Amino acid sequence: MKIRLIEPKPPGVNVYDLAKLPRLGLPLIGTMLRQRGHDVRIYCEMLEEVDWRDVEGSDLVGISTTTSTTPRGYAQADRLEKLGIPVVMGGAHVTFLSEEALAHCSYVVRGEGHATMLELVEALEGQGTLADIRGLSFRSEAGIVHNPDRPACSNREFQELPVPDLSLLVGREKMVIRPVMTQWGCPYNCDFCSVIPMFGRRVKARTVVQVVDELADHPTEFVFFCDDNFIANKARTRELLRAVRERGIRMQWSAQIRAAAVFKNQKTREIDTELLELMRDTGCVMVYVGFESVNPATLEEYHKQQDVGQIKESIRILHGYGIKIHGMFVFGAEHDTVQTLRDTVRFALKNKIDTVQFMMLQPLPGTPLFARAEEEGRILSRDWSLYDGHHALVRTAGMAPYTLQLETFRAMARFYSRWQFAKLLAGGMWRSLPHLLRLLSGELLLHRRFRRALAHWLSQGGDFLAVLQAGLRPEQWARLQSYFWIALLRRYGRLQVRRWEAQRSTRRHLEFLEQLPEHN
Repeated sequence: MKIRLIEPKPPGVNVYDLAKLPRLGLPLIGTMLRQRGHDVRIYCEMLEEVDWRDVEGSDLVGISTTTSTTPRGYAQADRLEKLGIPVVMGGAHVTFLSEEALAHCSYVVRGEGHATMLELVEALEGQGTLADIRGLSFRSEAGIVHNPDRPACSNREFQELPVPDLSLLVGREKMVIRPVMTQWGCPYNCDFCSVIPMFGRRVKARTVVQVVDELADHPTEFVFFCDDNFIANKARTRELLRAVRERGIRMQWSAQIRAAAVFKNQKTREIDTELLELMRDTGCVMVYVGFESVNPATLEEYHKQQDVGQIKESIRILHGYGIKIHGMFVFGAEHDTVQTLRDTVRFALKNKIDTVQFMMLQPLPGTPLFARAEEEGRILSRDWSLYDGHHALVRTAGMAPYTLQLETFRAMARFYSRWQFAKLLAGGMWRSLPHLLRLLSGELLLHRRFRRALAHWLSQGGDFLAVLQAGLRPEQWARLQSYFWIALLRRYGRLQVRRWEAQRSTRRHLEFLEQLPEHN
């Protein structure tokens, strides 16, 4: 069969626009389908626009969405179904709202999708029946059918999955980061997260040998470990990083972790020096940490099992090992007030968190938060395109939705202000000055390619950083970048704040919120 898979792009300005990082669900499914002889190509719209001439000649199209990308996915499914091309949809949103999705597509794969998708393709080829496929919802002459759920795959089955073949992605060459999956699931229970309803709290992990072999096949790349919690099992993480070091794999990497991961013992706050040294020595440059809040009542409401003291200490410890921090905070809990948001910005600046995202609480379908907020009538909109973390969508006791929206925007604007960028830039200049002087007095000015690039820049302008890079060896350029990359990320953050403010959907949502009564 000719099968095309699509990951729709997020609506509007998104906090992850810079990364261009596809999720691995479709590359995994695409790899398994290709191993069975099918003609497979994947379009991730963050990387490349869909070639509709190619897609409209397919036998089957699969579309995987998050909640915010679902409206675009529905429009794409409508287009294809009108042409008589069957569409199957998957992802967390359609898993929990299958009947909504089936108004646009022929099939919905619920939960873990790889095995269900393979059986669906076999059934469409005449090898089996739809009624026997667990985890599948579909339209029939008798109406909508929801087959029984498919049990989550076992740890052994997870380890038997192939490495996702990223060459199936159209536009793969535009990716600057390689996503690597080492495990599924999370042992915690944040009630606004859809990971547990989708994958459960039992963490399934690939073997250390499998992960290290994959890393060894792609040396010197920047790797993002796309696990929901990279250090879910500390013993396994240590074993993995030791193996990376012993194999001599050179890379830079980042991952999502919890603040408590830096402690060997959370009660005594004893530092896990072995783990931190392994992280540093294997090339960890940044971690994405779900701090969520600096309000103790909110942390308890979120079931975070951490306190503000742990958060503050974890920042100091990670910086001590040369690891940068992207702090992730969620505003809009019942105990949050305007003062909470302002205190969070002060905390982030005072403790020198390198970059942040201040998102608003999203009632994602399938989560306990969604069920509770829906029952209480606190959900403000079912326009799924707004469910990207940048829009106030739930009424809370602490502040009006309009106030929450404005104060979240102001918090981002303050953290990513011109003044903060200038301070970081000046600091980078000061720290790099000896290195720059050595370069200028040495080989840089003697480098013919640099002289040509400099002359071109002086006469016609352009990107001076590109000029500078032209005259440096890769290791020199990497060292110079290390002085300025956080400042440049802050500048990017400021540009994103301004883009978000200017987009039409932002203005429409603000007008909608402003018209709401302050209280229910």
